[in-house]
Amino acid sequence: MPTKYLAVTIAGAVSLGSYEAGAMYEIFDAIRQHNEDPATIAIGDYVRIDVITGASAGGMTAAILAQKLLFAKNEFVDAAGNPAPYDNPLYNTWVLGIGIEALLNTIDKPIDEGGDPARLSLLSSTLIQQIAMRTLAQADSTGSIPLNGGSHNAVDPLRGIRLGLALTNITGINYGYDLIGGDRFQYTDFRDEMLRFFSINDRSLTAWQEISNAAVACGAFPFAFRTKDLVRQRVDYEPSDTLEPWPAGAQNHTFTYADGGVLQNQPLGMAKNLVDLNDNHFGNDNRYYLFVSPSPMDGKQDLNLHENNTSLSRIAGRLIDVYMGQAVFRDWIQVKALNEKITLLDSRANALAEGLRNQSINPADLTKASRQILDLLFPAGHVGESKDDALARLRAQYSGHDNYLVGLDQAAIDAFLQGILTLEKSANLGEHDEMCVYGLVTQAGHLAGAGVSAFVGFLDQAFRDHDYDWGRKVAQGLLANPQFNASGQLGPLRYTPAPIRPIDATLDGLKLKNIPQSDVETLKKGLKRRANQIIDDAFSNPIEKYPTQLGVDLALGVLLDWEFSRNSQ
Repeated sequence: MPTKYLAVTIAGAVSLGSYEAGAMYEIFDAIRQHNEDPATIAIGDYVRIDVITGASAGGMTAAILAQKLLFAKNEFVDAAGNPAPYDNPLYNTWVLGIGIEALLNTIDKPIDEGGDPARLSLLSSTLIQQIAMRTLAQADSTGSIPLNGGSHNAVDPLRGIRLGLALTNITGINYGYDLIGGDRFQYTDFRDEMLRFFSINDRSLTAWQEISNAAVACGAFPFAFRTKDLVRQRVDYEPSDTLEPWPAGAQNHTFTYADGGVLQNQPLGMAKNLVDLNDNHFGNDNRYYLFVSPSPMDGKQDLNLHENNTSLSRIAGRLIDVYMGQAVFRDWIQVKALNEKITLLDSRANALAEGLRNQSINPADLTKASRQILDLLFPAGHVGESKDDALARLRAQYSGHDNYLVGLDQAAIDAFLQGILTLEKSANLGEHDEMCVYGLVTQAGHLAGAGVSAFVGFLDQAFRDHDYDWGRKVAQGLLANPQFNASGQLGPLRYTPAPIRPIDATLDGLKLKNIPQSDVETLKKGLKRRANQIIDDAFSNPIEKYPTQLGVDLALGVLLDWEFSRNSQ
């Protein structure tokens, strides 16, 4: 049986990175057990991960997963080779490694002195940088990324891993087009990404230092964490013929970045683009996608909105919903629309093949008409996939899983392929594939850390433990789902799930009013301290400074007391 390939996309999550960590640990442990099972080895139906993309907190998780899967398989199991759900890089980072005390431990000093300048962020970006360096940019005695058991069996040794991190370039990248008449149209693109390929032998510290910094930039949540500078190369940007010159004609430049989830919180399209580099549109019957997010895919429709109730405050809030709705669901809308078009094309292909089999369609007539049209669709100087390459791709696709070509002689096969290529190219579907996407999503009512824009999880390790275990439970549910295990799907996987600790149901959908007062006081004390650092920077005159500090302390106390008295998440 052929190997099955999985591309993983991990959405932004803030503290709910703990949920994603639990879900991803469970999936990867299931794949580990499946790939080492004697039955799998006997028939060859391995499952391999070759693409991982992420945004915001999901970007940090994606980077950690990529490196550890490539070089440190032993970090996912205990000394005896058994599952280690509570001692692995994901749990140790998202549950043990980050909490409110450390995030509030800000030092009002310059960045190059290891500090967090008060004017730049509310929380400690230095902590995030330290976590990234510790997990991604440590070197062994040879100056390379350390080996700890070598590559995980989820990695195909011949493919390695393609890693993609969503970024928001707040400097902006300029592109330009010449207009007839001598003017020039210029626009600025703020959606950015870092795409890198790593083989199982590529342990270059320099490459992973770049990823470490990019992971920090990917999760630089506005206001909470400071922006991050990254040096970028012009070769990373396309189309190069419209890319405007950089200062002094340089081939590299330092840009400033904020949280990648601002503009592409669910980079599924990025995963598809990386998949195409591996698959070249072949083997789609054995290609699957996994989308991991702590948030349901809910719409933002408001049927109660009318022109007589759109107050200034309400329209301001609604415009935020409009922006988020467009930014968050863009890739999903494209996937759905594309899948529908490809399904329609497949139905046309089935009808065409049947017509050739029952001789209601003449192969010679179809071939003649198709060739004339294809000459128009593939003119001299055509850029992109060639006609011959496209025909070879279609031959592989349509002789695969459903075998549309069965019962056709060579003349009919040639006619079928040219007819389908005509339909496909006319609909601009030539280099697109249907996507089978599995989801590991949940409702906020099951999570402890979803409140205050998903920052609540940082307040207490108990909240993060709860959400990590809930992520494991959701993943185990998918792995046991009959649809996941049906014929033609990624499953069934041969594995035995490790036990999940009892999940404290009192933390499900944790209400703000039920958060322990000690956690609230820790947050209040830390934010007041940070506010005083900001005021110290802003005012040098004591007559201005001290009354401002008193006023801010009072306002923060009242605001936080009100926020954590509410009967909602």
